[in-house]
Amino acid sequence: MGRVSNLVSRFAIWRAATLIVLCAMLSLVPNRVQAQVQPNASFAPGSVCHISVTSSVSYKDAAQDPSKWTCEGAEFDWDAERHIIRHDLTGATGTAADPRFANFDRYEFKRLVVLLEGVDGSTISREFAFDELKLGASSLKAMVELPDLAAQTKAVVFIHEGGWFPESFVAAKLSHKAKVPPVAGYLHIFAAILCGLLLAPVIFDLVYYKALREPFPLFHALFCLMAVVQTAAVSGLLPMLLPVSYMTELNITYLSLDVMIAATFLFAYHFIEDGRLPRRYRRWLLVLSAATLANGLVTTFKMEWFDLWIDHYYFGVLVCIFAAYFFLLHTARRQGSRVAPYLFYGIAPLFLIVLAQTINVYLFESLLAFDETWPQNFALLFEVVATALAVADRFMMIRRERDRAVSAARDLEMLSELDELTGLRNRRALEAHYPELVRQGFHAMAVVDLDHFKSINDIYGHPVGDRVIRSAAWALSPGDDADLAAFRIGGEEFILLLRGDDVAGHADVRRKAMTARIMAEVDELQRPVTASMGFVDFSETEDGQLIDFPTLYARADHLLYAAKCAGRNQAHFGKFDDPIKPASSIQRVAA
Repeated sequence: MGRVSNLVSRFAIWRAATLIVLCAMLSLVPNRVQAQVQPNASFAPGSVCHISVTSSVSYKDAAQDPSKWTCEGAEFDWDAERHIIRHDLTGATGTAADPRFANFDRYEFKRLVVLLEGVDGSTISREFAFDELKLGASSLKAMVELPDLAAQTKAVVFIHEGGWFPESFVAAKLSHKAKVPPVAGYLHIFAAILCGLLLAPVIFDLVYYKALREPFPLFHALFCLMAVVQTAAVSGLLPMLLPVSYMTELNITYLSLDVMIAATFLFAYHFIEDGRLPRRYRRWLLVLSAATLANGLVTTFKMEWFDLWIDHYYFGVLVCIFAAYFFLLHTARRQGSRVAPYLFYGIAPLFLIVLAQTINVYLFESLLAFDETWPQNFALLFEVVATALAVADRFMMIRRERDRAVSAARDLEMLSELDELTGLRNRRALEAHYPELVRQGFHAMAVVDLDHFKSINDIYGHPVGDRVIRSAAWALSPGDDADLAAFRIGGEEFILLLRGDDVAGHADVRRKAMTARIMAEVDELQRPVTASMGFVDFSETEDGQLIDFPTLYARADHLLYAAKCAGRNQAHFGKFDDPIKPASSIQRVAA
């Protein structure tokens, strides 16, 4: 019995100890549950939490149970009527504890309430409509001025209803000072200056088009205009200048970029030199332009077709289009295109921005903050400058080619107006320039003819005869004499036009100089070679009208004939209004 009683006693002790341990463990369970629940009984200091509720749930009601709020990530139930986003400022110091402005991404909504909660439990709120927002540093950003709370701020709360992307308020930045002034800041002024720089090439494009009559300046002007619209839209100038709705503003922002890129391809289609891009490749520039416009129109006006994949589709297609464009430019460059590098490097910065957006969409699901506004603005400025230089270079090249063509044409015309044997101008030149020479003051004509020239050819041969004619022409050549113009009109016959005083004596001196020059330069001749001349002064015509060349030439030739009939080696002079006399009665001047 003793062993049994001892066993029972030991069992009773063990059971009592077990009960004590169990009671102790059960007493700890509420404490652990309380320890787990306690942290969720209030918002963590510095946390950003949000909740999606119906429109009947106020912030005060929702804040009663912080455990229902989401404090990590920014996923919302978009079908909910109301989204509440709370920024806790507990523990903040300095200006961070006294925010005066909230900056966030700009998306349309129906109603926004901004509520400030004080450490003493007081609250103050302000309601905003979408069109009451102030623009931020670009059209992608907006800001609001927070209401003035007398007590220290504990939390800033955004109540968002009926709009897109409530998650933008999770990423909202609170600041003590506005990033830009509430009306227009230096960034907007700088954007306006940038728009002016982008617009300037349009004037030159119109001048180039008027001068060249080629289409590429017009497409460059279209590109520049769309760059101005795009810059004004993304920089926030457009809603400042025009009373447009948010949807219209978005459509202008989206489509101006696509039209601008399409205009770039059309510009390249007309701008790349002929023969530097195979025809089948050149047509692809038209295809790329049409594809860019289609991509922009579909993703702008049929967004519901793509749902959350719209950015994947848009940027994916755009990158493929750019890749094809660069391939075409590379092909043109290999074929020796002078303008392909301008086009390649001009659009490269814009492509890098598009590529960065594409990588953000595909690899990071748009989680990385990427505001392309100002990088894109500078990329557009760079492209406008590069393509404007290309246009100016083409203009100068075409101008040089045309100048060379005009110079060549003038040279050919001059050659066609020069006598090949003597270097004097021929009859064609005389008839072409006769009216202009008369307007310049030439008022006398002399027709000079070598005497008995046929006998020289017969006796000495044509080579000596040619030397005689050249020597006679050199005697008549004006040289530095601005009052004399000499022409060979055929065979051994020459015409002089003269102006100034004593034109008759001037002409006769030249006639006599022919004999001396020929004798000095042609050794084969056994006798002097003389010349006869008919001279007409037509400065004092009765009606003062221009006398046509054939009539004047006929009168001078009549006087030359008279000189020949009178024995040669002499000159006969007359005025145009003098009556025509028989050759035997005309005044004779001996040599």
